[in-house]
Amino acid sequence: MARRGEFYRWEGPRDLVTAADRRFRLPVYYHDDEFMASLHTASYDAVAAALPCDQLRPARWIDGRALLSLGVFRYRETTCVGADGGTEVLTPYAEVSVAVVVTVGPARRVLPILSPRLRVFVLHLPVTTLEARDVGALWGFPKFVADLDFEEEPDRRRVVLSEDGQEILDLILRPSGPALADRHPHVVHTVKDGVLLETTVPMSGYRQIRLGPASGTLRLGEHPVGRQLRGWEISPAPLAVFNYLTHRTILPEGRPIGPGRQYRGYVGSDRPRGRYTVRYPDTPPIDQYAADSATGAVGPSPAAR
Repeated sequence: MARRGEFYRWEGPRDLVTAADRRFRLPVYYHDDEFMASLHTASYDAVAAALPCDQLRPARWIDGRALLSLGVFRYRETTCVGADGGTEVLTPYAEVSVAVVVTVGPARRVLPILSPRLRVFVLHLPVTTLEARDVGALWGFPKFVADLDFEEEPDRRRVVLSEDGQEILDLILRPSGPALADRHPHVVHTVKDGVLLETTVPMSGYRQIRLGPASGTLRLGEHPVGRQLRGWEISPAPLAVFNYLTHRTILPEGRPIGPGRQYRGYVGSDRPRGRYTVRYPDTPPIDQYAADSATGAVGPSPAAR
């Protein structure tokens, strides 16, 4: 866990990679984003069958069921170092992470949820730009381009995830409580080219936690991903809700930890962008890409020198 003043002192690898028609060096810096998440129980057998290797096992809740995490991100400022040493800026985007809370080997029930360092395997990762999808392929993230519509109120946050008019999920969170500092890294597992990767993502932020069924509501739609999740008997009421008032992360290269069966998740279309709107009380939905739509710009953001 890095100290607050040491967060940007990256001493890991700075490999040169190619993705989304650009060359840049890892890691990727997410300087300014919003993050909220909910934790739900689900059928243990159904979730275990979706994992691509025996090394990872779903964490169990006290009733023996698996734990599923729904994480929602809105990235405002994202940069990396270009091949020439300049600063590359990624287009702002939003995404929803559908992930299983896992352990490497056996673990006691309940223990994973009490740990400040949850491990997850990402099952689906819909995003609002093709650029974000293609960059995510470096880690094997199962991304596809989708539509995200947000509603923001003082005591309620909502996101509706869909694709081409088909609803995937509708998540309402009601966060509350004191905001406490959290600098524990996120630990994320994916599979790329038959190799299981573990990516430790340094993080710094202030987090609220609210426990119990009153903290939110999940509804699943008729999209293929929504139908898959509904078949896993996911609880509509969360065990807990996490709301970050500030959140920044650094995404480095993943570390191989063993073999894994190829996992792709849902594969969508190659459209340049999905819909990305935010609505506040007494306002219509505000299109986050309205300025670019007016100019016709849909490709990667230009480099800032």
